[in-house]
Amino acid sequence: MTLPPERSPAIVLNVSDHGESDKIVTCYCPQFGKLTGIAKGAKRSKKRFVNKLEIFSLLEIHFTAGNRTSMVRIDQADLLASFPNLRAHYDRYSNASLLCELLLHWTKENDGDENIFNLLAWALRSLDQGAQLTRTVILFQIKLFDLLGYRPHLAGCIDCGRHDNDGAPYRFSSSRGGLVCNHCNRESVAAHIPLSLSTAKLLHKAQTLPREKITRLQFSQHSTNEAMALMKRYNSDLLQREIFSWRAIP
Repeated sequence: MTLPPERSPAIVLNVSDHGESDKIVTCYCPQFGKLTGIAKGAKRSKKRFVNKLEIFSLLEIHFTAGNRTSMVRIDQADLLASFPNLRAHYDRYSNASLLCELLLHWTKENDGDENIFNLLAWALRSLDQGAQLTRTVILFQIKLFDLLGYRPHLAGCIDCGRHDNDGAPYRFSSSRGGLVCNHCNRESVAAHIPLSLSTAKLLHKAQTLPREKITRLQFSQHSTNEAMALMKRYNSDLLQREIFSWRAIP
C-alpha cells in the first residue's frame, strides 16, 4: 500500500551524495522531528531541487514515507529561506554547523517539537543577519537545554542555594547539572567546570528571558569563554560523544 504524500517545513541539517545522481538529506521538522530522506535525481535536477537541498536551508518539503524503512522519498522542495551568508563566511558556517550537529545528535525521528524548530530557525537567521557569533551560539544552547529537559541549575549552589561572593570560587558540575559553591564542593576540581558568579547570573538571566529579549544580554570576553567551555563540556557529557564542529570554533 502506497502511503499518501505529506508536506512540512524543514531545516536541512546534513546533506550527502548517494550514487551518481541522488542526495541523502537529513532535516528537522516541527511535526516529524528528525527526518531523513532520499531525493532522487537531485544532483541533476534543473527545477525540483536546484540550489535548495543545501545545509541550513529552510524549506517546505513534499515527501512520501516508505513502508519498510524510516527513510522517506523527498519529491519536491520549496525554498523559504537560504541563509546565504552562512555559506559565504567560514566563521558563520562553522558556528551554524555546530547548531545543526547538536540537533542531529539531540533529536529523534517522529519526535517533533515546534519550539526547537523555531529556536533553530531563529539562531540561523540571526547568524545570517550578522548577529554576534558566540553570543548567539550560547543563547541557542541555553534555550535548547530547557526544551530538552536538561536545564542547568544556575540560580545558586545546587546544594545550599548560595548565590553570593562568599561561595566563590563556583564551579559547574556537569554530572549533577548545576552550580556548586566552594563550601559544598566535594568532588575533584577536574570534574567541574570553572564558572564565575557573574557568568552564572548572566546565563540564568538568559534562561528566564523570552527569546525576543535575550539578545539584549551582553557577554564580556571572560563570560563568553566560560559559557562556551560549559556548553561544550555539558553537551559532550550528556550525549557521551564528541561534537566535531567544536574543532572549527576558536
